[in-house]
Parts: sequence; C-alpha cells; structure tokens
Amino acid sequence: VLYSRFISPTTALLDLPGRDGVSTGSPTLGDNNGLGPGHHPGPKVAMLEALNPGHIPPVPEEPESTMAPCPTDVLQEDKEGFQKINTRPGKIILFSEAGFAGQKREIWGDVPDATSWELSHTISIRVIRGGWVMYEKPRFHGRKCVLAEGDVEIDNPWTAYGQSGQPNGSRPFRIGSFKRVVRDYRTPEISLFTEENGEGARLTFTDSAEDTRAQGQALAAASIIVHSGLWLVYSKPFFDDDPYVLEPGGYPNLKAWGAKDPSICSMHPIRLGCPVVERPGEPQVSAGPAPGEPVGMTTVTMLTPPCPQVLIYEAEGFQGCSFAISQDIYDLKRLPGPALPTVGSLHVLGGCWVGYEKEGFRGHQYLLEEGEYQDWRQWGGYSKELVSLRLIRTDFSDPALVLFEAMDFEEGPSVELSEALPDTQLAGYGTVTQSIHVLSGV
Repeated sequence: VLYSRFISPTTALLDLPGRDGVSTGSPTLGDNNGLGPGHHPGPKVAMLEALNPGHIPPVPEEPESTMAPCPTDVLQEDKEGFQKINTRPGKIILFSEAGFAGQKREIWGDVPDATSWELSHTISIRVIRGGWVMYEKPRFHGRKCVLAEGDVEIDNPWTAYGQSGQPNGSRPFRIGSFKRVVRDYRTPEISLFTEENGEGARLTFTDSAEDTRAQGQALAAASIIVHSGLWLVYSKPFFDDDPYVLEPGGYPNLKAWGAKDPSICSMHPIRLGCPVVERPGEPQVSAGPAPGEPVGMTTVTMLTPPCPQVLIYEAEGFQGCSFAISQDIYDLKRLPGPALPTVGSLHVLGGCWVGYEKEGFRGHQYLLEEGEYQDWRQWGGYSKELVSLRLIRTDFSDPALVLFEAMDFEEGPSVELSEALPDTQLAGYGTVTQSIHVLSGV
C-alpha cells in the first residue's frame, strides 16, 4: 500500500500529445516486470503488505489548482490505435475486519461515497483486478492509498497521527471513496520535459526506472505528461520516499503535481496482472447492489446450486428485462420467452465466457471475465451486437502459446509466450500472425 500525494489533473488537461520522434524506454521480457536485476527491491505494489501505523507519514491534500493549460500542439491527442481499448472489469473484495473476516463487500467500480460502511480499525482488502485509489473523503478527495492487485491488511491510516503527532489507533476505519484508475493493458507511458508547459527536451519512459540519474545527476522535470497508466514518481532513486502518484493528463509545472523539487530519480507504473477467474466452474454471487448500497458495490449472496452464470440485461446500465444463463447460448434471438436482439449489458457472476458478435459463435470475439459490463464499449465491442456466448471451462494457470508468421506452422519467425504482452514487437516479433498453437491455458 502506498500512502501518497495523488494529484488529479483537471479535465482541461486530459488531451495527450503525439508520440512521433519520442525516445522511448522499452521493457525487457523476464526482467521482474521491467525492474531489472538490480540490487535494490522494487516498490511493493504487486504483493501488498500491511504498514505499521507508526511509520505512515501524514499525507497532505493536493494543493489548490494553479495549473495553466499546456500548448495545444503539445497536448494533441494521438487517436491512432486508441479507437478501441479492451478494458477489463475491476474488482475489490473488502472485509470489515483483519484476517479477511467480518462483513464482506465486493466493489466492481468507482464508489463516490463509502462513508456509511461500518469497519473496524484494521480492515482487509483483496484486489482481484485493476489499480485502485482509496480516498479519505467522498467524491475522491482527501488523503489516499494506492492499491495494486494482491492482498493487504491496513490499519486506519487517516487516524495514524493525532493532533499531537502521536499514533491514534482506536478509531474505526472510515473510507471516503474508491476509484479504479488502471483499467486496461495499454503500455504505460510518461514524458518528462525540461521546461514548463510541455516545452523543451522530452524524455519518455514506458517501464520502471529504478535510477534515472546520469553521472550522479537526477533528472529535472519542469512539466510532465502521462499518456497512459498510473505512475509512481519518486524524488529519490530505488523507489525511496513518498511517491507522487500521477494519472493520465498534463502537469504543466511543479505545482500541478504538488512538488517543490524538479528532481525525479525513479518511477514505476501500476500494471494489471493476467486474467483471473475466481470460480472457473462453481460460481456464485448476488445479482446487484443491495438496497441502499452505492452503485458499483455488491453485497455477496451465494446462489444454490453453484454454477457458472451470467446475468443478461436488455438495455445498457443493467436496465430493462433480465435473465440468467449458465450454459452456452447459440443464438440469443431464439431463446424461449421475450427475444432480445442483442445484449445491452451483462454481469458475469462466475466462470469465464466468450461473447460473439453473431449467432453460432461467429464474428468478433470478446473475453468476458467475472465482473460488470455496463455497455458494449466496456467489453471492447466493435458494435452493440453480441448474440451468442460460450463458457470457457478451464482456468488461466500456466498459459502458453506459439505465434507463427506463416500459415500452417511453417518455418519462419515465431515466438512463444507465457504472459501478457501489450505489443508483440517487444518480444522481437512482428505484427503479422497467420497460425497459432495454444500449448496450454486460454
């Protein structure tokens, strides 16, 4: 867990620059998520650990906005290749007590106000998918914790320091809000500029950098643009000290990300892990928010008997008629009862499914993990059409496949993969694939 200064840029700063002529760092496969074999450990974001309240620094709120827009030629969105981004459903399981005990809540999306939740002083959090920010106050304000995928127990950080600066460890935990920031596999990218407003020399990174110093001199950034990803930026090397946490957007000066010193000595992006199926063959849970609960949060109720299941709604936003399925659907339009021309929205309660654009499992395919999909854009659709569904009766353990540039697995360029890869060229392979051999997994 990272207790950090989380700066959220204004909507006026969300236009992104093009990438032509940019010097880009690139990750190396098998190098511990880009951290390299260095002698210093990376930031503890993948496997979360509880922090001692006595060592949690008080974190100031973000400063008043004094940001000036970056020049339009710098903040020109590069739309090529970003028309269709395959997002993944987010999920957090929150337990009201330590040891993953007490009341259990499932959080699927942003929760603007969680102040009514009754929690003990120490809570347990299991982040299944996504990179999240937990805020002290409602509407995504106040001090924050950054949560990456993994398990953690957290003592109440907001009351770790009282008026006298002494630990105050008896008050119950109060969460203001939750926000899901990392939603897809896009390659993280951040650009540092030597001058304000995105001007001057530019240096771009796409992976972790444990020590950016050159001949003992730290990088000096007068402005920053985060093209994609959620970045932890440190003023000291080897991910030391309290980081600044920057989401996509433009930061035209030091005040924009709450810094007084332009030195940047290390940085690290929060990433998504591989697909996860909690119940590949024995799902599960409730149909939606309990009465009075905020949207995006589900109180768990087990279904009997357990089975893979999808709730299908006729309209977007989980509106209109709905019904549950637990087996393959060849053609949605031919189901008994009221026929649906397509799926408006759906909630995968258990198992892993593939949705198809056309009947008979034809057309564009969409991987549907456990989670909520409010409309066709959220499952990465090319259009609103989703007419057939098939259950994948397997898990994602030890996946492996081989891509071949030629047809029929003939000799020529090929690459074997066993983990998520956002760009095949990072593995020294091109962009043309005409045959695939799946060795294991999905």
